[in-house]
Amino acid sequence: MSELIELRREQAIREYECMKHLKLFTDEEIQNIKNKRHYHEYKIERRTKKLADFVNYIAYECNMFQLLLQRRRKLHIHAEWVSLEKSIHNRVRVLYKRAMARFASEYRVWTHFLQYCQMRRFFNEGSRVLDQMLGYHGDKPKAWLCAIDWEYQHAKNMARVKHFTLRGLQRHPECRELCIHFIAIQLAEGEKLIVKLTEDGKSTEDNRELSRTLKMVRVVYKNFEHKDITFFAELLKELKKYTSPLSNELSKEAVTEMREILADKEEMWNLLANLVLEGNMSVTEEGTKAADLLEKCLEIYREALQRLPTKKMHSLCIDTMLELNSIEESAAEQREKRKALANAFKQALAADLMEEKKLLQYLKLLLHNNNPKEDLVMSVFNKGFEQYPACVDIWASYMRYLIVHKDVEVDELENVFCKAINSLPDKISRLPLWKMVFQYYNNRPDLPGKVEHLFRRAIDQEPEISNYYQPIFLEYIMQTNNGTNNMSKVRCEYHRLVKNYTTTLELHRKMISLEAMQTPPDAAEWRKGLENAAQFYGKKEPTVWLEYIRFERDHGKPQLMQSLYERAKAVLDEVSFGTFMTEYELIRNPYLICY
Repeated sequence: MSELIELRREQAIREYECMKHLKLFTDEEIQNIKNKRHYHEYKIERRTKKLADFVNYIAYECNMFQLLLQRRRKLHIHAEWVSLEKSIHNRVRVLYKRAMARFASEYRVWTHFLQYCQMRRFFNEGSRVLDQMLGYHGDKPKAWLCAIDWEYQHAKNMARVKHFTLRGLQRHPECRELCIHFIAIQLAEGEKLIVKLTEDGKSTEDNRELSRTLKMVRVVYKNFEHKDITFFAELLKELKKYTSPLSNELSKEAVTEMREILADKEEMWNLLANLVLEGNMSVTEEGTKAADLLEKCLEIYREALQRLPTKKMHSLCIDTMLELNSIEESAAEQREKRKALANAFKQALAADLMEEKKLLQYLKLLLHNNNPKEDLVMSVFNKGFEQYPACVDIWASYMRYLIVHKDVEVDELENVFCKAINSLPDKISRLPLWKMVFQYYNNRPDLPGKVEHLFRRAIDQEPEISNYYQPIFLEYIMQTNNGTNNMSKVRCEYHRLVKNYTTTLELHRKMISLEAMQTPPDAAEWRKGLENAAQFYGKKEPTVWLEYIRFERDHGKPQLMQSLYERAKAVLDEVSFGTFMTEYELIRNPYLICY
């Protein structure tokens, strides 16, 4: 190992002499470079070799190269390029080759080397390693794509592009990216050829090279067997980028085959309809007016719904109509699009094939009007209750409709609310319905006492509802009970909740914050809230102990801090106590933060 390191140090002597002669670096800097290289050489020559050591050495040499360029620009020195920059290039190239030989299974080593070759414009050097890379990583489609792109974009070698594509498709016959990528490259080459022939005044018909290119495209397309909806979508999107003479025939063939083999797929019909809306020449006749595209699209959806009357097909149709309506156009076109959207919703509703999400969208659109049609709205609600009895959002929308548009009386709303609560399955959250009722009563100041009664009803419900409204109820009592005894009512209600219900940490913190707002604060009552929080949640929450200790330090009895520390240490687990201990030290001695 030492002999190899010495040999490389001797080979680098010429570099150091040039650096010193040209005054690009000082003697101290040159010695530092020697030491750094010696350190990296030792790391990569160890018995147990690591990829990270090679990467670090390469990174150092690349940074060294950039520094060299900066010094040259700064000092206006251009001599000895071969002895300095080229020497660094050779060293990096050797390091990469050693890393690729030693860690051939690491795909990133090969890609990093290609990136380096691209940066330094060593295109031939990059091409020489592609076969080796594919020998080790031919099981990865991205490796074949990388090789194809390299030969096409950098090496400009179409023969190698075809070679790698055909080999890649033999190895990965299911990889649509390889197939589509090669078709795109061939069409791009065909487009360049057409431009050249046009500039030379030659005819594109019967051109042997162009015919060979298009034939190769058709062969690759024909031989690809894994044609699914994603393949056709990506292929047609790619073909759209190229001129009609090149891509139109293949586009029509792809659409025809897609309709034959994927007729039982909802996504195929949706793709077909969207191609019509885009004015794709493979599915529309030349010269078709924009106004006729919508009707053609609707015809396709009608045919699709006859063949596949499913919820998914209806939803895809509705999504397309919604997207169309989001595009601003003339008033006449907007009317046609709104009509098409309404018909799509009504058709799905009549067939009992509307998904829950789409039904909620339909309700939202209907209730967005100031005067929605009552018969239509109620028919949608009834369908929703019938088909999706576990959907709380439909009941919430119905209650909102009654409140906003029907201005119902309290008794009627209560009846609907109770019916909704009782009809929903146990596992479904009823909290949105309670929020709706609270919102209604808060907007009715003519119903005194109803809100407090509703709070007490909510607190008597299951834990999810009860725990949500407990802290809000304390805040409500504090704000609505005018007079000097409002805090005493809050305390009384808090103690009742702690005694009779399962409480949350939020309730205790709400009470603690209300006690802290009093002037002057009652330390004994404040301490009760902190004590309850510590007793109920002290095993898992270190913050409750920290808040308790801060209170005793600032407002209570500082001599109790040590006993609180001992209690916290006894109940907290190791991780939580570690968090607690850090903050506790800062509370006990705030000047520690300065250090």
